[in-house]
Amino acid sequence: MDISEKEIVFIDEYLKKKGIKYWDLRIEMIDHIVSIIEHDSKSINFKSAFKNSLVEIGWLGNLAYLNALGWKNVNTWFRREYHKGFLNFFKCVKNVILFLSATMLLYILSENITFQQFEVVCFTLFVTPLTLVLIEFIKSSNKKYGRSVNLDYSTIYLVLSFLILNVFPTFFSHLPETIQKVGWFFLLMIHYVAFYSGYRLYKKTIIKLNSLKKLYK
Repeated sequence: MDISEKEIVFIDEYLKKKGIKYWDLRIEMIDHIVSIIEHDSKSINFKSAFKNSLVEIGWLGNLAYLNALGWKNVNTWFRREYHKGFLNFFKCVKNVILFLSATMLLYILSENITFQQFEVVCFTLFVTPLTLVLIEFIKSSNKKYGRSVNLDYSTIYLVLSFLILNVFPTFFSHLPETIQKVGWFFLLMIHYVAFYSGYRLYKKTIIKLNSLKKLYK
């Protein structure tokens, strides 16, 4: 049994009314329902076949619990990929060379300027990636992705290093300058590798969302 575009819209509206708030979760569910209707259903009546598919999957009634389960599963996946991306950074020789070179340059700079100037440089380096974040937010708003669980979590992990690490400079601000310098070294290196992981994950998510939108445009 073939499914028309009008019938896909019907399924989407049903899932939305039943508590599935995120359109990307609904698309995955629609794909599952359509697959059952097209390959397993013996009925030639769409609504009958649709109801049978819901019974088979167990998706009758309020589906808000599936919405909550969906974003929990998505968060688990993003957290795993974020950590994997952080570790994988160091598996690339070019990345390691870049990492060590940047550390060395920062050290040389720290030895040739005052500590106050060094702090300004470090703070500037810390906030610089926010330029990329701003660019991506503008692109995303222009695309009008709507309420997407994948976009929500990819955005969180994109800015996660800023959210977590921005408080650390205040913790060691009362310590001797040498210790503060070491703190800034570690802070910036962790920040940039974490941002690298989050940014790559965000870009992959955008590609995925574009593909999903084309699938059920």
